[in-house]
This record gives sequence, structure tokens and C-alpha cells, in this order.
Amino acid sequence: MKYYTYKMDLLVLNVLAVVLVCCMVFITYLITGTMSFIENINLMSFIILILWMFLHEILHGVGFFCLGKVKAKNIVFGAELEKGIFYCMCKQKISKLNILVALVFPLFFIGILTYVLGIIISNDLLIFLSIVNIAGATGDILMIIDIIMMPKKMFYLDLDDTTSFTILTDEDLKKKKFPAIKLDKYGVYDSSVKAKDYKKLKISKNSIYFFIGFIILIVIAIFDMFV
Repeated sequence: MKYYTYKMDLLVLNVLAVVLVCCMVFITYLITGTMSFIENINLMSFIILILWMFLHEILHGVGFFCLGKVKAKNIVFGAELEKGIFYCMCKQKISKLNILVALVFPLFFIGILTYVLGIIISNDLLIFLSIVNIAGATGDILMIIDIIMMPKKMFYLDLDDTTSFTILTDEDLKKKKFPAIKLDKYGVYDSSVKAKDYKKLKISKNSIYFFIGFIILIVIAIFDMFV
């Protein structure tokens, strides 16, 4: 079996995320006839949004557990906010179906489903959260497309890089192209190809500063509510 590690193009992902936000805002305006879901954004909306992003990663983790016999120690959560990333990685090889389910879970449950619900009940906050979540899932959407294009007989594996993933297969993928990713390295799959960092929670130094600021914002928001 061979391994192929693919690196994601963050510039392409960020550009597509912005385009997707603009499209979703325009579509929502056509449906609702109002921009209140943007006009009513406040500090508390952004605080809830951060928690929504945490929920996004938790749902990825639930998706990993659903179909694969994934050990808890092999699911890693973390943040690298200097790259604009919250992440959930599976450092155990899983099937093609398993990774597709894990990628779809947050996109569907707190993206598409909650967006439709927000439109039905005219809830501006739910619409806002769903739009940002769908745009934030641009990488997941592209990965779904990439994985579908991969060989039927394959396994998926996360190593220690949050912006790449590894595919294990007997097929030769060296000359095949996939959207928004590029082949970083490849070779024969053996025991040396494995994740080396098994921390359950990994937060970069810059992200720690962000979380301190986030806590301060929560305190300010709570203070404003009672003053």
C-alpha cells in the first residue's frame, strides 16, 4: 500500500469562503427580503459564533466515531487561529465512507439544517451562525469533493499537520489532480508513516492570546447585559 499526503491551498479556501458568504447573504436577502440577519449582529452574536465553531469540530469528532472503531486517544482537537483554523483530526486510518460522514456532519446539522430552520422561524441569529458555518466549511466541502474523486479502496489518515491529510491506497495517484489540494509527499506506507503527536488538545501560543481576549469579551458582554 502507498501513502499520499496532500496539502490544502489556504489561499484558495479563503477566497472561496468569502465568495460563499457573499452568495449566501445574497440568496438569504432574496428569500427574506431583509438584511436584518446582518444588521442585528452584536458582540453576543460573535461570542456565540465562537462556541458554534467549537460545536462544528465536536460534530466532526462524532462523525469519526459513528462508523469507525476510532479510539478516543486518536481524536485530537485544537486551534491555530493564526491560520484561521479550529480543527478535529483523526490520527487513525479510517474508511472512505467514514471520513465522508465526518466531513458532512457539521455542514449538515449546524449549517444547512439550521439555515433552513432559521429561515422558517425568521431567526436572524440562527441564519447568521449557519451562513458563517457553511462558509467556514469550505475546506470540508472541497475535501468531500476530493475524497469522492479518490479510489474506492482507500483509507484516510491525519498526521500532525492541520492543513494536510493522507490517503492510503494501492492505486497510483501521483499524476492525478484534485481541487484545492496539491501532493506534498508520497511513498510506501509502513509503520513510520503515523501521527507522532497524540495530545488530546493542542492550542497554539497565538490562539491562547485569542482565548484570553475572548474571555474578556464574554465578561464585557455579561456586564453590558446587567448594566
